[in-house]
Amino acid sequence: MKTPFSMIDTVARSVCGHGVVRTTSLAGGGMNETYRAELASGRVVVVRIAHQDAPWFGDEAHLMTQARAAGVPTPEVFGLEHREYGDDVLSFSVQELLPGRSLDEILPLLSDHDVEQLLLDAGEKMARVHSVVPDGEHGIPHPLRHPESHTVAAVSRSLGETFGPAAAATVERGADFLCEAIAVGVPSLSALGQGDFLPKNLLVDEGAIVGVLDWEFAGPASPAFDLARWEVTAGEPLDDQIDVLRRGYERITSPKEAADDWTAAFAIDWSLELLAWKNPASQAQIRRCIEVIDRFARR
Repeated sequence: MKTPFSMIDTVARSVCGHGVVRTTSLAGGGMNETYRAELASGRVVVVRIAHQDAPWFGDEAHLMTQARAAGVPTPEVFGLEHREYGDDVLSFSVQELLPGRSLDEILPLLSDHDVEQLLLDAGEKMARVHSVVPDGEHGIPHPLRHPESHTVAAVSRSLGETFGPAAAATVERGADFLCEAIAVGVPSLSALGQGDFLPKNLLVDEGAIVGVLDWEFAGPASPAFDLARWEVTAGEPLDDQIDVLRRGYERITSPKEAADDWTAAFAIDWSLELLAWKNPASQAQIRRCIEVIDRFARR
């Protein structure tokens, strides 16, 4: 469902005092509509629009402010508005437009040295995110989840048909590993997890990361949560350069101590979730999930 231009214009007038001349759809908005909006005053802002059954983006704005105070570059949120539209609630977040392009987009243009420097920078930014102590009242918690047996069985059966019995056995071994890890204890949700700290959400300008975007799923987490998600879903070749990201993290604190050795469990947890999605991941992503589960479950 695409939001009418007239509604975007009305919200911009309410938040910024000027109407919209034109909008340009931005890639990387995830489940939301995201626009670059040029205002009549000459100012340019970003308008994010969520279609939900309740107001959205409120916790995101709060957590972005906390992260910015810790040294993480996040866009300023100028205002939030909510409008009823059919059976949905449209939530509008009008934000600062930061310079740069996503790391995901410019990766083919970068030298190996440039990639290394940006990964070090990304690791430092992730550590600064994790330095924020969540208050428990804002954001979406990210606990380690016990795998559901019927879901594991369905994923195992599906992968067995497509990739063979070894892949099915890997999924079952990963589920067993996760159950054993949870039986020992669960990690403390002592840090702020960004929720989608991936190359697509890191803005790069003049050789540095100048923006960390998309905080709608941020909330209390173990630092292992973001580290594991990078390893599973950063994409080639960055997913295999987690060691460089960790070196950047060490500029602030030890990633091993911060994650408290829970990275393997969170990586398997996230891989199992991706493999169970109703809208299948790409073949490359499925193979990555199988590879990650196999590597960590063998430890």
